[in-house]
Amino acid sequence: MPARKTIKKSTPKKTKSTRARASRKKAGKKGTATGIGQGPPGFMLVNMIPQSLSGETAQDSEPHLTVNPANPNMIIGTAFSPNPGGGALAPVYKSLNGGATWTVNAIVPSQAGSQLGTGDITTSFNRTGTKLYGGILRAGTGALEFLRTTVPAFPPMTVLKSRLSADQPFTHATTVPAGGVGAGQDRVYIGDNDFAAPAGKTQTVDQSLNAAVAAPAFNSVRVDKRTTMGQDGPQCRPVAHSDGTIYAAFYGWRAATGNFQANTFVVTSADVVVVRDDKWGGGGFVDLKEPVAPPGDGLAGKRVIKGVSFPFMIHGTAVTGQQRIGGTISIAVDPNNSSIVYLAWGDRQSGSFLTIHVRRSTDRGVTWSGPGDLLTIPNATNAALAINSAGMIGLLYQQVTGTGAGQRWVTHLQRSANAGVTWTDLVLANVPATAPVKTFDPYLGDYDHLVAVGQTFFGIFSTNNSPNMANFPNGVTYQRNANFTTHTLLNVNNSSPVAISIDPFFFKI
Repeated sequence: MPARKTIKKSTPKKTKSTRARASRKKAGKKGTATGIGQGPPGFMLVNMIPQSLSGETAQDSEPHLTVNPANPNMIIGTAFSPNPGGGALAPVYKSLNGGATWTVNAIVPSQAGSQLGTGDITTSFNRTGTKLYGGILRAGTGALEFLRTTVPAFPPMTVLKSRLSADQPFTHATTVPAGGVGAGQDRVYIGDNDFAAPAGKTQTVDQSLNAAVAAPAFNSVRVDKRTTMGQDGPQCRPVAHSDGTIYAAFYGWRAATGNFQANTFVVTSADVVVVRDDKWGGGGFVDLKEPVAPPGDGLAGKRVIKGVSFPFMIHGTAVTGQQRIGGTISIAVDPNNSSIVYLAWGDRQSGSFLTIHVRRSTDRGVTWSGPGDLLTIPNATNAALAINSAGMIGLLYQQVTGTGAGQRWVTHLQRSANAGVTWTDLVLANVPATAPVKTFDPYLGDYDHLVAVGQTFFGIFSTNNSPNMANFPNGVTYQRNANFTTHTLLNVNNSSPVAISIDPFFFKI
């Protein structure tokens, strides 16, 4: 069965910024471009490659982000990025000033000389901001490993548990608030696709309900209770509310056709499933059940949508903007009310290789808005949802527009302050989809990420790094050397040209 476990690579970066804004161009000096940005108040978009790594040309794809809830100036980003020094640890991107500037810290267990740094990687701060947790597929072995380090020192991350035969770990950590049972304990939830699961029910949440102790225990909860075609999809997205409600969303694969290696594999029937646990994960994720009477089946897990179809590709094609497609899924819970939850997923629709849909539940996942969507986006992927403290919902995604030489990747942040009735669209990047030519799959990544701390949204995505203000209609800041007049990246010497590549970009608003 297609697992897509070992298909990645990339490079990192260090510090000084090059301001690039659209109006009043003053880009006379090489490596700088300044002006007044066109974005809304409080908006920031930053190319995360440090100036000291201006010569890098890696495909830094599949980014992820976590923000310290206790100190939002402290942010950790990740991507497929090798250690610039070639050591046995892969880097993370670190900012201590709210994302304005970034450095790289090599703290992730890896393999010396790895060109990827690491396989799939996601990280998450605990609620108190004293620990950073992570889940990776380790370079060299492909092993699924759960990691931890202390904040603010960030020593090399300790491996808490390791095993083989799993895919796409997705990490979410929190801390039980004061006054609750287990107050002060760290809860860590890592969604993954575990091929060692019995009966092909591979959707798994690996969790530790006291992760800060010296040797925390992790147990594997199999969250798909229905018959599969031999495995589920790679995406399993857990999210926690401070009252102990835990949701997770995934694709339950039921049938497929075609050949993965030939790039003709299509999931012909998959359920979009949401599960819930009301006891911090201690109840086995069985608190959201369908009724026994049809169309329910009495099993745990709400099938929000049944029988969706989409391509599951080993390689991206020209039609898909070089990006492999394999579904996309995200879930977010309102920090003010654990009964309110939003879900985004992708499926194949007529004339669209993948269409993103957004719906909402106000009763803890029992019923969902519909039959129409709150938002529908054709030819798009990498959906990421978050809800801020004011109840505003945000959706980050990347969409292909145009065809042939005019094909573009457009990265959007959509926001709604009225439960999805109306949306405000902010275009983050609008870049050529045909350049640079990919060096491996995934081209942009199988996911990006969006989080909210207070009323602020923080996000990360990867895309073409050509220094052209037309590509960033709301402004951008580059740390790496670049000439926005000639649209040329420059080496560390601020003179020699550097080929364009894929870089991670950070934003907040």
